[in-house]
Amino acid sequence: MRIDLEWFRTFKAVFETGTMSDAAKELNISQPGVSLHLNALEAYIGHPLFKRNTRRMVPNERAKMLYQQVCNSLVKLEEVESNFRKKKTEGRSTLSVGMYPSLFRQCLEKHVPELNFNLIIHVGTTEELIPLLAHGSVDLAVLNQEIPLRNIAYDVLGVTRFVLVTGAKTDVSEFRSLLGHKKKLMLWLESQLWYNTTDRELFNRFWKQNFGREPDFPPNYILPDKLAILNCLSENRGLAVLPEFLCREAFGRGELVRLWGGSRPLENTLYIGYRKNALLTDEILEMKRLMKTEFDGMGQAGESSLS
Repeated sequence: MRIDLEWFRTFKAVFETGTMSDAAKELNISQPGVSLHLNALEAYIGHPLFKRNTRRMVPNERAKMLYQQVCNSLVKLEEVESNFRKKKTEGRSTLSVGMYPSLFRQCLEKHVPELNFNLIIHVGTTEELIPLLAHGSVDLAVLNQEIPLRNIAYDVLGVTRFVLVTGAKTDVSEFRSLLGHKKKLMLWLESQLWYNTTDRELFNRFWKQNFGREPDFPPNYILPDKLAILNCLSENRGLAVLPEFLCREAFGRGELVRLWGGSRPLENTLYIGYRKNALLTDEILEMKRLMKTEFDGMGQAGESSLS
């Protein structure tokens, strides 16, 4: 059995506050979570640490000895954590943010020189960013799910719509006549050149939502991210399922065509997950404001469309 530092944090909070409920409030976790940590520590040590009664948690001699041994170390660790979280360089704090690379380019990149705090960007998928948020490696992350995490709150950033787009040189003269003929449309789409990333989730969802099954063919080109797909596809041949907001400027320039929104919209709700009671509250509020303003201003309608 491996010991967990959080057990000692919980023990210290219970020892100092005298009750599980007050310890839970101090640690921003649930009371059952406090009980779980304390029970695990007692099981690891092999002895009870508190006498439990209806009003107080009374520490025994073992608890007093343990507190003396771990208290200073925990305080020092908390100071180190605090210094890293609020580290100053020429009076500037540092905020760590996780998000999709395409969303960073569209929402945040142009604002970086204007920020009055330091910024570290981690790019990745929701699956890659969740552990970073959970373990404190980022202060804020944009995700497509609300994952219950300790001391993490969520705000809705907005809804992303995914559409089928095509490069401007793609021959789509048959496309309009095929709408309403599912089998013929599916065969035509299967015959085209396709771009995608290594993550096939949206590609599969789009296909299944419109044709009742996942695609049984591999994309022709597997690229690192959606922005790379947009750049390769612009003014060329091929198809891809992309976020509509990402393609807005390319639609306006005529480099991409919004070919089809599908039989019904394919959408993802994006959430901003951030640490509650964080030392960087002002910086988190500013980052949320910037992203929300930019995302709301993007719009979700494509200017060039055949569907």
